Amino acid sequence: MDMRLSERGLALIAYYEASVSLRLSDGSVPYPGGYDNIPEKYLTVYMDTLATRPVPTVGLGTTSYDIEGLQEGQVYSQTDVLEMFRTTIGKYERAVLQAVDKPLTQNQFDALVSFVYNCGAQAFRDSTMLKRINEGKYALAASEFERWNKAGGEVRDGLVKRRKSEAELFRTKQPQARANISESRTVRAAGAMTVVGAVTAVAPAIGPLEQMATFVENHMWVAAVGVACVGIYLIAVRWDDWRQGKR
Repeated sequence: MDMRLSERGLALIAYYEASVSLRLSDGSVPYPGGYDNIPEKYLTVYMDTLATRPVPTVGLGTTSYDIEGLQEGQVYSQTDVLEMFRTTIGKYERAVLQAVDKPLTQNQFDALVSFVYNCGAQAFRDSTMLKRINEGKYALAASEFERWNKAGGEVRDGLVKRRKSEAELFRTKQPQARANISESRTVRAAGAMTVVGAVTAVAPAIGPLEQMATFVENHMWVAAVGVACVGIYLIAVRWDDWRQGKR
């Protein structure tokens, strides 16, 4: 299993680590209400006092465990902190992949990377959540997120919300991937009209081709009649071959 954090997973982490609402490539903003860019207060290294031991932190949750030499009060640019995140997120991705024995969807993987990034790899390895996943009990695993809502021995509202978002993402089903390129509306229509082989060559005419595709899909009876005629023809040919002793 070779997976990487998706833009949806990044959006979840950015929102809960630095109050940033990222717009995805499809135009949606899954976690609205935040800033467009990382606020200045997160560009300055601060001490995360809610951690088990106070730790210098900056940007999208990067700590001195990730980047050596971080010291409280240091100031970095947007580019700097994003690069820090990019170069360190890999170890959290690997922590998930190394611990999980069962297949994961992208949403499940993203939710787990966010969890491990926040709670730590060892906590995940020792968790009932991981045990349930490796038993194939994904629904039970999803219910384990909400248990991890404390810091400093107290329930924290931010962690309650983050765990809820991670659990929701974990439970969210992926859109079914197109199994075959032939499922494309344009290619289906082109195939019905025996011009599949010409699709690439006539790329400039893709607009009219889409119109033909729409016509075919809106008039499926035409295709049905065509298929029936071909079927009758093939049966007639086979019958004639059989009469002539051909097998």
